[in-house]
This record gives sequence, C-alpha cells and structure tokens, in this order.
Amino acid sequence: MGLNNLSSKVGTYLENYLATDYMLETISFVYCLLFINTFYLGVSYKLDVSKNKCLLLRIFSKATHFVLCTATLTKVRSTNAHILLNSQNNNTTISSKLMDIQSAENCKGFSETARQIPEKEDYKFWSWFAGVIDGDGNFDIRIDPISKKRVLKQIRIKLHNRDVRILRRIQDYIHMGRIRADKNKPYSIYTVSTKETMLYIIKNINGLIRLKVPSFKEACILYNINYKEANYNIELYDSYFAGLIDTDGSIVFNYTGNRIECNLEFQYNEYTSKLNFDNTILNSKPTILIRNKSSKLNDLKNFSSITFKFQNVNNMLFIYDYFLKNRLYSDMKFYRVTKIKSFIEIRKYQKSIKGSIEHKIYSDFVIDWIKYENPLWYKVPFVEKYLLYK
Repeated sequence: MGLNNLSSKVGTYLENYLATDYMLETISFVYCLLFINTFYLGVSYKLDVSKNKCLLLRIFSKATHFVLCTATLTKVRSTNAHILLNSQNNNTTISSKLMDIQSAENCKGFSETARQIPEKEDYKFWSWFAGVIDGDGNFDIRIDPISKKRVLKQIRIKLHNRDVRILRRIQDYIHMGRIRADKNKPYSIYTVSTKETMLYIIKNINGLIRLKVPSFKEACILYNINYKEANYNIELYDSYFAGLIDTDGSIVFNYTGNRIECNLEFQYNEYTSKLNFDNTILNSKPTILIRNKSSKLNDLKNFSSITFKFQNVNNMLFIYDYFLKNRLYSDMKFYRVTKIKSFIEIRKYQKSIKGSIEHKIYSDFVIDWIKYENPLWYKVPFVEKYLLYK
C-alpha cells in the first residue's frame, strides 16, 4: 500500500472524537505517547523537530498550551488542541478536531468534587446516608437567642458505641464533622455544625429523605433550597434500605420458624405508611404489620407501629445477596447476615436428637450467632431451654 493510502486511512481513523479531562495528566500523556508510537515507531514516520529538539503541540484556546520536550511535559488547562504531526514527506497532518479537553464535571463517571468518586458509588453512599439519617439522625433546628429566628444548629446522628463504625464511615467518606462519645451513656454522636458542611450534606440528600421530612423541609427553607420529594418505592438493591437496617433495623433468629429474618419497625405515620420495599430485595416481599402499642415512658400514650418483616424461609438467600451488595456497617448485624448461607446448610438439624453430632452442630451455630457482640445473649429464651449444654 502506498503512503498516501496509509495517510488517508490514518486520517479517517483519527476522526474519532476523543475527550479527556484536563485534571487527568496521565491520560493526556498517554495520548501523546500513543501518537508518537503510531506515527514515529509503528509505521516508520518521523516527527518534525525544531533545532532545540522539542515537539510543539499547538493549542489554540483562551488560556492554555502543552509543550512536550525531551524530558518534560508542561500542562495547563485547555479546551481545544491542534496537534501537528507530519510524515516524512510532510503530507499527513492530524486534524485540529481530534482532541477536546473538557472539565471534570462534563465527563461522565466523575463527580464535581476533587475526590473524583464515580457517580454510582457516590449515589450509593448518599442513599445509604439518607437511610441512616431517617433511622437515627436529627436536624437540630432552634431559635437563635440573638436574632430570635429559627436556625439549623447542627445535623446529628446518635448511635450505640457498638455501632460507632457507622459514624466513622460517614466521617471518612465526606471528611467532615466530628464524633464524640457521651460521657454518661454508651452512645457516640456524629455532628456537623458549620453552615458550609450542613449545606453540602443537605444538597446531597435532597430527594432521598423519606421519614424525617418535616425537619428536613424546614432545613431546606432555611438554606433557600428547593425541597425534592423522595420516591417511596425503594428500588432493587437501593442502599437506602441498608442505611435503615444499620440504624433502626434488626437481623433476628426465629427459632420456632427455624429461619433468619430481616425486620424494620417504625411509628406509623403519613411517611412510614408510604414506604414500599416490595422490589428492594430480589424475589422477596415483606410482610407488613400495623399494631397498636403503648409508650414505655407513658402507659397512657398509645400509638400505632408499622413493621416490615422479610420472614419467609425462601427470602433468606436473597437477603444475604442484598447485603453482600450493600454492606452493613453495624458489625453485629453484618456478622449475622454473613452466616445466613451456612445456616441454610445446617438448619435441617434443628430436630435432631439432643446429644447427637447433628444437634451439636446446630446448637454451636445458633449460640455463636446469638453471642456475637451481644452481652445479654444468655437471656434469649430458647438458648438455655433447647440449646445450651450444661
């Protein structure tokens, strides 16, 4: 094939649009090396060089240019580049339309933050975080003693010390807020209190809050943010459900039913009544119970509760699958979930003769499951009666 035909094919091939982020120096450098390899090493083309042996990559933009020298690559921001690479006969030039250097926010797969977290992972965190807020979070709105106006004082999440890892994950991910331990009770509290950090959090969870709606709406008003209503149909594998389980949910062993269940219980109101988890866990729909209860603090105060129970034996494997995709950061709950698969293999031993190897395998499993990070495990009714060896 002749040089002209090769040049024509190369020109056609290079008409493909290439978009690179100006924040990613390595990618830009790789493209430069690729062109050199293609035109200089691969097909015996030679690059025209100046007397000082530099290759000038001309850049016509408002503020930038690249210079590739023998041992240096100087880079500044750019929007359009004209890269001139000529063949030995000076009859092949790469078009000026080949490379478009864009800002990070225009590149799919990158957030607008400097951390460059993929959009999918970023959404997964904030959806989980919204579940944590709806479970045990609080928008602390008070009347300012000076201005006499209502202000958002802080955003708080209060959890048992056993679950402090949840708070640590939040702090490590967004690099904001502080965690302090309660001096008198076994609880730790995560708080953010500056206007900038609270504004950042509110913007990211807007459209994801489903239960703490009144206080969140007011927080949006105080910060001049248009409130977005969340979708109450929680989609398949949505991490919001994991956030609720981490804080307000439970992974329980039903000895009578010989199964491991995943449950949520809330006070019944206009928001909790709209929650729909029918499509959240694959092939599993929760049983919904609405019951009248009395307050532990005030026997005269009655209220209704709503409970979502994934309690079917066939649900167990799909519960396991969901939480492998959406890890729980409550260590006790996650430990219990990870045991579901092995429990399915030995649950048939429940009715084995006491003293048999099968009954011991079953007993050892259940006691280990109940004991993990549970100091009151021995008070569980069925443990001593059916399982505990004396």
